[in-house]
Order: sequence, then structure tokens, then C-alpha cells
Amino acid sequence: MNKIVRLLISKLFWVNIAIAVLLTAIIILGVFWGLKKYTDHGAAYTIPDFTGMQVEEVVKICNEKEFRYKVLDSVYNDDAEPGAVVEQSPDPGSHVKKGHTIFIKTNAFGTEMVDMPELKGVSLRQATAILESYGLIAGNLRYVPDIASNVIIRQQFKGDDIEPGTKIPKASSIDLILGIGLSDEKTFVPELKGLTKKQATNKLLDMYLNVGAIVFDNTVDNKTDSTTAKVFKQSPLSDTINTINLGSYVDIWLTTDTTLWKPNIDEDIDQKTE
Repeated sequence: MNKIVRLLISKLFWVNIAIAVLLTAIIILGVFWGLKKYTDHGAAYTIPDFTGMQVEEVVKICNEKEFRYKVLDSVYNDDAEPGAVVEQSPDPGSHVKKGHTIFIKTNAFGTEMVDMPELKGVSLRQATAILESYGLIAGNLRYVPDIASNVIIRQQFKGDDIEPGTKIPKASSIDLILGIGLSDEKTFVPELKGLTKKQATNKLLDMYLNVGAIVFDNTVDNKTDSTTAKVFKQSPLSDTINTINLGSYVDIWLTTDTTLWKPNIDEDIDQKTE
């Protein structure tokens, strides 16, 4: 009994007890730490949907969730805000480990420009396929009498003829004018004097006629002049009695000199008083 008492009150006994308790605690903590590491190993985390977010928002979320990110490139998407995410990989809802890299594509800040293709001389089906391959859209269709039946004879952008190779915004609408063959029907030649090239072209099309040669005089120096210049001469002349075949061509001469196409008011008054 005395030996037990002496053992319990001895310093060595309590040192051994303390060491045992400490070792036990270390073992328990080590087991829990190992279990946590084992449990986290291979754990999957859901990737959020970044579509429509700006890059700054993506960075913030990736930092919080311990994902990595990489911007691959920019594409043009007319339906998205400039700089917004339009594509991501892996897809939203995918399960990955922490530290996984998410690849994103953003919407370009500027409008993507493409070259206008050559459509003259091809069928409507071919023209539609070509436009689609360039990221353009077939717009309004107009049919006029012409020897080239069911074939594109003119291409227009915003009401004006457009030449192949001209840079225009992607997803633009291109109006197409097609021939429907020649006929024996006839029409009057309208008065084009005082009209711009665009106005004269549309007026002729309304009469099922085509613009032939377009001649600018020496007053037209630049693109702005060519847009504002007015018709002062045409061939054939306007005629409300005699007619010409549908699909015929009318040549026009244009100038910025208003004295060549504006009517003389004094002469008009004199003619009316007579």
C-alpha cells in the first residue's frame, strides 16, 4: 500500500502520465488531420456560370473558390456586352478540383469588320451561303427585268451599291437585286433631275429599270461630293409618252453645281404667266 501511495505522489509518475496524454493527443490530432487530407483529396467543386460577367467578376470568384482562369481570346457577339464572357470551358455546372484552370472567351469591345464578298452572277442560294460564311445576312430581295434570270445582278448595303472587298460590320444585312428575265412589257422613263445617285437608283428600280453608266463631272472631288451630287442629265430622257422595255438601262450624270440641275424660278414664272 505504501508503495502505491509513494508511486502516486512521485514526480516521475506524473511526468510519465503527462507524456502519455501528450502522445495520445498528438496521435488523435494526426489521425484527424490525415482524414481531412484524405477526404479533401479528389473532392469535386462545381464551376459557376461566368457567362455575361466581366473579367473582374470572374477573377474575384476564382480567387474565392481557388480556381485558376485564363482568357483565351476575344470574339464578336452582337448579343453580349463588350468585354463580357461569352464562352467558358469547362461548362457551367462541371465538377473539378480546386486549382483547376477555367478558360474563357470575352466579347470584343469593337465591332468586328468583314470584307464584302462578290455576289454578282451567282444564284440566290449561292449568295445566301456565301453571305453566311462571311457572317453576313441576306436582307431584302428585289426582282427587276434583266437578261440574267434568277441571278444576283446588284448588291446593296443601306440602300447603296457596295463593291466587293469593302469593310462592313459583321452581321450586316445585304439587300439583293435579282433578274427575272426580260419581257415585252414597257414602262415610262422617270424624271431623275435633281436626285442623288441613291434616290435615282431607287426610283429606277421602282419603275423596273436599271442604272447604267454613272458619270460625275469635275465638281465631284471626294466621296462626300459623290453622295450629295445631283443628277443634271440622263439618257434616255424622261418621257411620259414613249415607253421602253422593262429592265432597260438609264445612264445618269451628276454634279454638285446647283445651277445645272435646279430649275430657274424666273423662267418657271414666265412660262406660267404665258
